[in-house]
Amino acid sequence: MPDAPAEPRRRSASGEQFVHSVLSFTRLDIPEAEVFESVVTFDADTDPLTAHDRLAAVFGNKAGSGYFLFRADSSLPGRYWVRSVEPWAAWPDGAVSVLEPTRKVIQLAGGLMYHFTLQVCAGRERIIDGQKHIDPFTTAAELEAWFESCAVSCGFKLLMHSAAPSVLRFRHGTQGYKVMLGTIEGALEIVEPAPMRKALLRGFGSHRRLGLGMLTLST
Repeated sequence: MPDAPAEPRRRSASGEQFVHSVLSFTRLDIPEAEVFESVVTFDADTDPLTAHDRLAAVFGNKAGSGYFLFRADSSLPGRYWVRSVEPWAAWPDGAVSVLEPTRKVIQLAGGLMYHFTLQVCAGRERIIDGQKHIDPFTTAAELEAWFESCAVSCGFKLLMHSAAPSVLRFRHGTQGYKVMLGTIEGALEIVEPAPMRKALLRGFGSHRRLGLGMLTLST
């Protein structure tokens, strides 16, 4: 029986021969931080320490330990923005309302640029009787210089920034508190994804239990 004739190669419109090929694509592993963001509202007279303790009970850890951070909403007393590495398992005690947590993926590839806002307490640390004490910075120049010193170890490069000192006052039980802090705003560029991710999740500076140290990025 004669062999079947070979199937002729197909030709393009110009007459040149071409052969079908299959291309494979590899998924790029882009550095990122996956977080969940929400807004919780307590009674207007709820102080930051009380808000922290109620949130810590939900996440099983204190703020700044890598599980959650929070910050006060400047427009409404008792309302706090919360960023966590896991979705909420339950509402915190005393919450008037909780916005359903939304998943957010923050891209951290080197070269990406973001605007940022950071409300933070930073200063010189001293150890007295085995306890850490903070002598807070009180001027814009001190806060700006401190944040510049954080850049390399936290995996970013500052493009521009400015600081504005302020004071946080509140009462917790019978005790009054006064905390010197500052708001730092500007633009940065990602350099090293791993340390930047750690800083985003753990926060900056001191007194994170008071709703400080959460870096907010926007494009």
